[in-house]
Amino acid sequence: MTATLDLRTPANLRDVGGLTTADGRTIRTGILLRSDAPRPGDLSPAEPAAVVDLRSAAETRGDTHPLAEVAEIHEVPMGASLAPEVIAATPEEERDLGWAYRLLVRDAAEQIARIMHVLASAPAPVLVHCAAGKDRTGIVVATVLTLVGVPREQVLADYLRTNENLEHLLARLAAAGRHLPAVSKRLLGVDATALTAVLDEMESHPDGIRGHLVGHGADPADLDAIVARLT
Repeated sequence: MTATLDLRTPANLRDVGGLTTADGRTIRTGILLRSDAPRPGDLSPAEPAAVVDLRSAAETRGDTHPLAEVAEIHEVPMGASLAPEVIAATPEEERDLGWAYRLLVRDAAEQIARIMHVLASAPAPVLVHCAAGKDRTGIVVATVLTLVGVPREQVLADYLRTNENLEHLLARLAAAGRHLPAVSKRLLGVDATALTAVLDEMESHPDGIRGHLVGHGADPADLDAIVARLT
């Protein structure tokens, strides 16, 4: 018998603390959280001091963020490259998660660099979220974990935990009258191959993922601060 889902609790909320770096350091808990979009009335143990909201204005519909009274809200929209008209212009057989991620990383490189400043300077805990907390959030969090030296297998394992939460996640989205973008309906979960491809691309820079971020506007001092803060 399937347990009743409590739609007042975020489906995809987790702290990335506890992961380890290749040189044996441990990621601190209570610094970086990731989740699907919070909703008014949520019952959640997470109490972020700052929030990075990756949703577009079309997704938020101008609503006040439900955590606005208790946390700093930093709106950094990602996903303009996946607007309905772009999706419609792309042949159906080309629309997979890898395609979506390549567009996101290409078109949102400056936004990702901007997020690095927030993560370096905003009060902790910092919650990063989009609508489902799987794709945009997954890319941002994977970028940060790679930057601080978490091995790829742990980065992918954290990312793939979303697949365990899909039933709850889809139920929450439906209850809120929100739905995953059409591009994601063919692959409702997350796919390690798609994330691996974009991380490989970022790390192909001569100076690795750090060089990629700096090349798109990130301040090296912010990247140093993130490493110090998380480890």
